[in-house]
Amino acid sequence: MKKIVALLLAVVMLLSLTACGGGDDNTTPDNTDTTANTDTGTTPPSGTGDKEDEGKAPTGGDTIVLYYGSNHYGGYEATFYCPEGAYIDEDDLEEYKADGSVMSFTVYDDVQEYQAYAENHWSREIYTSDPEVYEIAPQLYFYGELDDYNAAEYENCSQTVTDLGFQWEGKDVMLLETRYTFSGYSEQTELFVCVEFENEYWRTKDGGGTEEHLFAPALLGFELSSWNELTVDQCAWIAGQLFGVDSGRTWPLEGEGGESTQPPAADVDASALYGTWINPESDWGDTFVFNPDGTGMLVSGPQYPYTYAVSGSTLTITYEDGDKESFEVSVTGGKPILVDEFGNEIKLEPSEEEVEIHDSDALASALIGCWLDEAGGNNESFTFNADGRGIYTWKDETYEYSYTLSSSENILDISFDDGDHLTYYVEVDGNTLILDKDWELIRQ
Repeated sequence: MKKIVALLLAVVMLLSLTACGGGDDNTTPDNTDTTANTDTGTTPPSGTGDKEDEGKAPTGGDTIVLYYGSNHYGGYEATFYCPEGAYIDEDDLEEYKADGSVMSFTVYDDVQEYQAYAENHWSREIYTSDPEVYEIAPQLYFYGELDDYNAAEYENCSQTVTDLGFQWEGKDVMLLETRYTFSGYSEQTELFVCVEFENEYWRTKDGGGTEEHLFAPALLGFELSSWNELTVDQCAWIAGQLFGVDSGRTWPLEGEGGESTQPPAADVDASALYGTWINPESDWGDTFVFNPDGTGMLVSGPQYPYTYAVSGSTLTITYEDGDKESFEVSVTGGKPILVDEFGNEIKLEPSEEEVEIHDSDALASALIGCWLDEAGGNNESFTFNADGRGIYTWKDETYEYSYTLSSSENILDISFDDGDHLTYYVEVDGNTLILDKDWELIRQ
């Protein structure tokens, strides 16, 4: 939604290179027999066939070599594949072309709307960093609980391990679904498709010297993220494409069949939208105004005037600056439900308050003049002239600037002649100038 910051699809994590590595022959060892303390009660999904390597899966053509271990024993390298319809991050490909391998890489799919980030996790035996950077997915997988540091930050942690029913280089491909809440935020879910392998490493003894040729379990795979909820079969399809083996699943691209079996939304009469509606789940108290003449306003802190049209079940909003948004719209119980391009559902409720629409021209006129922060006591003031120039004072110092006022967003930009820059959300209430909703200056 316009002006609302979306969460990043993928969280970039650093891979520690200290005291971890691979076998002498640069090949990946067999799986360890270590059993995870997790819920493994799920069964492999249907349609996977025998649980074995099924040969190469169809891919988008690009391959990339991942280097996932490093010390004086050597390291592991493996070739991974770009899924059909996706692409590997351009910078990662350039690094691969220059170095012959990468420590991590990201795959993007703009059609199926998911992202995959390659990473590996070690058990605590070989992890030398502080506990705050030791992620919770491997902790729950290897130990069934968190260390004390992370347990104080993460609550309601759980993990489900699903055997996806196929293998990569003799190792079971799994889906780790890790759920938790962090510092009072809503429940988060992390998806990690991976294999478990045995990692050879060394470590320094407390009294000096080193312990050589030690082994501990580790995980190699891809963290998946998406605007939409991914099913187990979709995760398995992505994993098979990335690892280059046949998962036994399909996920047809758009236009190739397999589209949603949900019935199309019924046509909507634009009159069902007339009025003022609020999104009660929005942090900004987002409010939509739909006028009968096809004009309207989104209030999300600032105001964004728009025109709108309804065709069938599609609502198209065109903002003053030319940006457009499209929603699938339906009406249930007299209340509009909007579904944006990412599949997010917005259930609107009638607004109990009238929306005050700001007249931008009137605001520009009202801004002209000198405004003093009387409460601050530092002779701090702004003077706005009609020609777009102004003067800022602080005690006995003065600084000249130019300024602009956004036509519809109530955003004031001040560019000082010495290169400094300030931006404020601005309102004028009679003889009071309000900047960023809480700084009040009085007209002089």
